[in-house]
Amino acid sequence: MQPIFENYQKNAGAVLCCPRCGFNYLHHTRIEVFERSEDDEKGTHVIVDNDKILVDKNLENNPSMRRDGLKIFFWCEGCSPDDGSLDDIVMTIAQHKGKTLVNIEETSKRCDDGSADT
Repeated sequence: MQPIFENYQKNAGAVLCCPRCGFNYLHHTRIEVFERSEDDEKGTHVIVDNDKILVDKNLENNPSMRRDGLKIFFWCEGCSPDDGSLDDIVMTIAQHKGKTLVNIEETSKRCDDGSADT
């Protein structure tokens, strides 16, 4: 999905909107960082989630095929489950051949009918 932003405001930035409903109240939860040298099979993966930090060498879900990547997980006040516990939207930032690619998508935690995976 294409990221949707409200108008940019100098010294403040632009508000990220939900790609499903357009609401501008997204809450980020988990953050993942993938770091590696160009085309290297080994690197570092860091997860920050729920006041915990996990560091491992698993690069399997790196959004970049060649370099560093980020994943920021969100839930939306407008269309995510009422309890706010489901991080069902993810923004990815990937480096590829000098370019920075930004994408936003639904995670596998949400079913086609909009209900949560069990």
